[in-house]
Amino acid sequence: MSNQSESGQRPTGLVRAIRVIYLSFAVLGILVVMLLVAGWIAQQNAKSASARWKGPALERLAGMSITNEEIRLEIEKLSAGPDDRNNARWAGEHVLVMTNGDYIMFISRHGRNNGFVDHLFLGHASDGRWLYSTFHFCNSMAAILGEHPPGSIDEFERRFSVREFDGKSDECLRRTWPQKE
Repeated sequence: MSNQSESGQRPTGLVRAIRVIYLSFAVLGILVVMLLVAGWIAQQNAKSASARWKGPALERLAGMSITNEEIRLEIEKLSAGPDDRNNARWAGEHVLVMTNGDYIMFISRHGRNNGFVDHLFLGHASDGRWLYSTFHFCNSMAAILGEHPPGSIDEFERRFSVREFDGKSDECLRRTWPQKE
């Protein structure tokens, strides 16, 4: 297309401004689409990484039981009561102990706090239930260390956006936290 109109004259300033605006919106639209596609790809990669982590994590969790020395000692230590500073320790490296004596053996994965890679908590409760959550427990359950211990597994579920699942399906990869309003 030439810079001259059909009458042989150059386009006016208004026509040129409209072309620049049109071109700017076209470029902006392309950039928005590219960002959306890049975000979608990042989200799919994060879901894939969580799914790859889930299988071995559930196998390790299934192998944990109160008959394992490490688990038994951790439950005993956490059930012994407050420490020297009167802090109620209820979260260990692999076990959470409720005040009623129930416990949850768990494995967790720290996410990236970027909205794409969720935190993932997988647990096997003393009552036989399998549990999961995307609550931000942080590394080594640091986010709950200052919390008062829950009285029961049901209370733990309510307080920390925990859901029950069958112990094997990908349902445990669904987001539970933050809860949508």
